[in-house]
Amino acid sequence: MVLSDLAIAALLGLVQGLTEFLPVSSTAHLVIAEKVFRLDPARFGLAFDVAVHLGTALAVLLYFAGTWLALARDVIARRWRLPALIVLGTLPAAVVGVLLQSAVERELRDVRLIAATLILGSLLFVVAERAAEQRRTLEGIGWRTAFFMGAAQAVALLPGVSRSGVTISAGLLAHVRRADATRFSFLLATPVILGAGAKTLLDARQASGLLAEPQLAVIGFLVSFASGFAAVAFLMRFLRTHSLNWFIPYRLALAVALVVAAALGLA
Repeated sequence: MVLSDLAIAALLGLVQGLTEFLPVSSTAHLVIAEKVFRLDPARFGLAFDVAVHLGTALAVLLYFAGTWLALARDVIARRWRLPALIVLGTLPAAVVGVLLQSAVERELRDVRLIAATLILGSLLFVVAERAAEQRRTLEGIGWRTAFFMGAAQAVALLPGVSRSGVTISAGLLAHVRRADATRFSFLLATPVILGAGAKTLLDARQASGLLAEPQLAVIGFLVSFASGFAAVAFLMRFLRTHSLNWFIPYRLALAVALVVAAALGLA
């Protein structure tokens, strides 16, 4: 069955929204989608990526709206601790993204590399969960932990790693409670996702490309927003009582599928 462009836009928005926040790697799934649907870059290139990324950014921003308002009040009241920790934790991914994102997207989207990082990320989940003491709350996160989790988020620039998975794992290794590590992970992700979308929008050529297919952008944005909001809400609840290890079988199955597809010349 041949899908229409609108159906593909909705499917890509769904994939982006779910996998941006679940610890399964959004890049791995989007690379698969590119291969399966043989996407036309004129319709589903970087400009479309802007729309779906902004949809997920809005989702996590609205989910934590109360937290962001509280942080704004902290800044006004000159209570700098948590806002400063978020800035510190955001810096590594922001710097690495500005310097290396284009090169990574151009050179490191090989499906075998993605399969390898899916497996290595799964091993990290196991190590982090075994080492976790979960004795520190969000209020107990200090400068070193914030930077450590931020550096982990920078590593997620590699396709297949998973931003949420690696930053939550870093929090667990620093003995932060899983629920609080998840919350702080999403707080660190929000400015990075917004910044990545804004950076691309500043390119006039990409902005004009976005307007060339407005219906696809709107569908992608709306579906990524709705599915992204649902994914954040689900993960925040799920990881209160479940470990990251629940996602390992899916990651390993995806890695195997990618290796097989590469061996058969399908990817």
